[in-house]
Amino acid sequence: MATPSVGCRRGCLRLTALAELNRTILLCRDHVIDELSDEEICQCFESRKVLCVSDRRNLASYSGQTALFTLVSLLSRMGMQIELAIPDVAMLFTQPPMSGSSVRQALVSSSESLVSGATVCCDSTFAPEIVFVVGDTQFEGNHVSCWRLTGSDWWGALAMDRTTGVDAWTSEWPVGSMISAALAANEAFKFVMRRLPLRGQADRVFFEESQSCNWDFGAVHVPEEGVDLGMVDVISAGAICQAALYALMRFPNVRMSGRIFDDDLTGASNLNRNMLSSVADIGLLKVQVVARCCSAKLRLKPIAVRFPGDSCKIGQLARRVLVGVDDIPSRWEVQRHAPGWIAVSGTSHFGVSSSAHRPDEPCCGCLHPVDDPVGANPIPTVSFVSFWAGLAMTVRLLRDALASSYSANRQHLWLTPLRMDLPHAGMWLPVAPRRDCPAHCLASRVL
Repeated sequence: MATPSVGCRRGCLRLTALAELNRTILLCRDHVIDELSDEEICQCFESRKVLCVSDRRNLASYSGQTALFTLVSLLSRMGMQIELAIPDVAMLFTQPPMSGSSVRQALVSSSESLVSGATVCCDSTFAPEIVFVVGDTQFEGNHVSCWRLTGSDWWGALAMDRTTGVDAWTSEWPVGSMISAALAANEAFKFVMRRLPLRGQADRVFFEESQSCNWDFGAVHVPEEGVDLGMVDVISAGAICQAALYALMRFPNVRMSGRIFDDDLTGASNLNRNMLSSVADIGLLKVQVVARCCSAKLRLKPIAVRFPGDSCKIGQLARRVLVGVDDIPSRWEVQRHAPGWIAVSGTSHFGVSSSAHRPDEPCCGCLHPVDDPVGANPIPTVSFVSFWAGLAMTVRLLRDALASSYSANRQHLWLTPLRMDLPHAGMWLPVAPRRDCPAHCLASRVL
């Protein structure tokens, strides 16, 4: 059999990249000129070179390691090329879907495994265009865009290179580290968009770089023995629920069992945002991929059924339910069946909606009473947007288990992560009961 030519191999890689970054390309099309081809958009992402820098002290903490792993994953899922300037530090805990005995080995081993062509290397000849520095690591910039990731247990921030007011990562709970990684990935995405010809000059404001930005989910006390979440059912094994479980696995001493429902297979176009999936998982059931990845910490039984599906296979839902589906009627159906607390997250282009509902509160039907008109299919999206939706849902789950749920005026979070440096990028809102609630919840019936 003849060996494929170099040109043939390159052509196959190009088709693979276009398939895996398809949803990101579609999202860019909201703003770029129509004459720009998919190949040109894809190439603009793939040609970006990002340097991630950390010293030993910052990587000696679990939060510092989590910031770096999450950042590399989010960048890789946009097809970017990543160089590491880090010491060879032992892994403190596992970081699925990546694995290895040391931080550097695990990250380098992930090269091209999350998205084809997205490399991770340690190469001193690498000429970066963007630099991300973990904590207070010493770094001399070389006239390229440079941000520092900083934060604490529940709060994360990003700032253009400076050391004043920036501490080393030492926190135990990793919410802040994952926030900082999501903020950084957003800046990398905007860096690409500023290099593409946009349809209108007014669109440029969306993609301006942030000098500094931050987000705080609000601190809660966590007992030393950790948190037992009990039984939790997960509706969907797609991007939002994968992000939620990715985040949940990174909390120390968290215990959970339950089921995950989905009948879909992992496709190439899922890799740009599915945080627990890799190139090797294409063609496998999403529930099997997720359950296997979570098995070391979270006991999830994969149920290859789309909810509501076969009621004999589903039975009664758990007292806590996570819902990560964009289909609004499916959310209503979960709400009707749920005996207890549910959290719902969804995305729309660059927007994130996240809410939680107890049986006596206005439900997700009150929040989203009308089905969306038939829109784009497939839906445009990118790694960091889905990640925000999943992370917000995980925080709500933990807070409920700790009897520290958000107040009624924070029942709903609307987040637009493109410009987290601007006021009202994140808005906490109440949910009002509606007489016409499609889920017919208790709050709507007592009006």
